[in-house]
Amino acid sequence: MAKAATAGITLIELMIALAVVAITTSLAVASYRGYTLRGHRVEAAHALLAAAAEQEKFHLAHGHYGERLDGSPGAEPAALPVASTTPHGRYQLAVESADAVGFRIVARASERHVDPLCARFSIDESGRRGARDHEGRDSTARCW
Repeated sequence: MAKAATAGITLIELMIALAVVAITTSLAVASYRGYTLRGHRVEAAHALLAAAAEQEKFHLAHGHYGERLDGSPGAEPAALPVASTTPHGRYQLAVESADAVGFRIVARASERHVDPLCARFSIDESGRRGARDHEGRDSTARCW
């Protein structure tokens, strides 16, 4: 008497296939999250570079650097025509210091955007860039 062939998969084979899918998915999600964070950091860096360029224009026109953001043309007192948030609201920009010879503009991660490595970006009048993580350690090389 011949033995009948069995068709289908066993529970062990199914569990192995699910484990492979789970591992592959977790790697893909982690990679995607890293690329997304890098895109957000580029948004903050771009906003700071644009604000620094506006500071130089402001200095030429007024003889000192601007102390405020969110200005409109002709408004008094004069302020930089730069938004105080990045386009998607992930970072808040502020003029930390400004006078006749220098400025420092910072971008801090908003409460709804968590980036443990690059929580604070900065740029000054000489183009010197800086970044700090959420614990205050220097992370400039990894963020800019």
